[in-house]
Amino acid sequence: MILRAKDKLVVGLTGSMLSGKSTALAYFAKNGADVLSADELVRRLYQMPTVQKRLAAWFGSCDPAAVARCVFAQPQARQKLENYIHPQVLKQAAQYIKQSPHKLVVFEVPLLFEAGWDKLTDLNIAVLGDSKTLPARLKARGVTAAEYKRRIAGQLPEAEKARRADIVLTNRGGKTDLGLKIKRLCQAFETIYEVK
Repeated sequence: MILRAKDKLVVGLTGSMLSGKSTALAYFAKNGADVLSADELVRRLYQMPTVQKRLAAWFGSCDPAAVARCVFAQPQARQKLENYIHPQVLKQAAQYIKQSPHKLVVFEVPLLFEAGWDKLTDLNIAVLGDSKTLPARLKARGVTAAEYKRRIAGQLPEAEKARRADIVLTNRGGKTDLGLKIKRLCQAFETIYEVK
């Protein structure tokens, strides 16, 4: 299955936890792109009775926070969950992209490279966060430093994501700066790929 679609530019968007992916996605939407979040698709799946039943049987709970604690503590449990959830997310994303009336679709996927989905899009963008502001962002989200380290341990390092990306967006100058970069990027896409 691929995410690319005829007459569309399908962009994968990724970055480490708290790098600004969701903020970037909102700016893409503001600049005319159709946007989709893998995390949102997972949230919807977690509300389906069949999925809840499966998660409860495997992890003792279908509560997303309880499942997350289990899978981030046990690599085998995480692999089991991803093998079950990822194909469903991919199928829903492909259907959404195919039906989208927009010429530019941006799909935010935290594990874009780890899942190999970067090969299914037209190009990929990595958002790099600011390590100096990370403690404040963790506090604002109510995430401990230990929890943050445990979660990113299962992801590629930020430098590797940057190396694999077609485009790197540094998010070190605040939201206004990031918004301006995305506006200019969307203008470039319109010129280069003739998407609007």
